[in-house]
Amino acid sequence: MMKNTAPQSAAPARTAGTHTATPNSSKMQDLIGRRAYELYVQRGRQEGKALEDWLQAERQLVSSAGKS
Repeated sequence: MMKNTAPQSAAPARTAGTHTATPNSSKMQDLIGRRAYELYVQRGRQEGKALEDWLQAERQLVSSAGKS
């Protein structure tokens, strides 16, 4: 029995919820991080909700970008 030795693609596998890298992706992450921090401060600096703040900030920025 022969083993399959075909080379694998160098491209990363795409999974649900991932984004491809773009020239502005680090800028977008910076904007999301800043907005997430604003949300954290608005909530009274309550710990343990960093992921929720990040996702909410991401939704807000993506939504506002879609409206422009």
